[in-house]
Amino acid sequence: MRTFLGVSMSAMLAAPVAAQDSGWTFALSPYLWAPGITSSVGTAWGTVEADKSSRDVLSSLDLAFMGAVEARNGRWSLIADLFYASLSESRVTPLGLLFSRARIETTAKAMSAYAAYQVADSERVALDLMAGFRVSALDIDLSLSPGLLAGQRIGVSETWIDPVIGSRARLAISDNWFATAFVDVGGFGADSDLTWQAFASLGYQLNPRWSVQGGWRYFSAEKQIAGRDVKTDFSGPLLGFTARF
Repeated sequence: MRTFLGVSMSAMLAAPVAAQDSGWTFALSPYLWAPGITSSVGTAWGTVEADKSSRDVLSSLDLAFMGAVEARNGRWSLIADLFYASLSESRVTPLGLLFSRARIETTAKAMSAYAAYQVADSERVALDLMAGFRVSALDIDLSLSPGLLAGQRIGVSETWIDPVIGSRARLAISDNWFATAFVDVGGFGADSDLTWQAFASLGYQLNPRWSVQGGWRYFSAEKQIAGRDVKTDFSGPLLGFTARF
């Protein structure tokens, strides 16, 4: 998966060069993301949950990276979106006196790829419908400190692919200000039980090529891994820019 992310990032950075001799236009959008995380792992003694807020993430500089690249030709677009997040949380165990503390370390990577068609385009509003797939990789390490029972360490790890569908809307608020909303949903029992994400931002167009955006992103995945029910939710503010070529 590390190689996969490296290749994906190289493609994102190189894609705008291809616009020189084609009818395509390109947009590259890197972001810094500070997501809080809620995760849960099923164990033989019950479900262990961890909850880390965006404020905690910012105080520990536990930031995540996300980025997107888009190639557009007329009403059609090809879009790739990826993120990487690695967060940890320690808490008093919810398993009574069996264990004294629980620590969950979560590393998540995902790349979504879509084909999009613009079904509406006016001076104020543009709307795209999308369909594609998401490659997700999740690594969770759960450590239970000794209590009445000896300490335990449980690790779950898997990479999988889900079909996804979604939509994206852009609203021109003024000549320079704009808002963007994006949502997708997938899984449908094909590999994971459910995966979905939502993104909303407010942006300012500096000039025809450059714009800046700030907003919020939520990402969720539910899946059974190695016989354990696993759920992760990432949610938090983001800040980035877009370059168009």
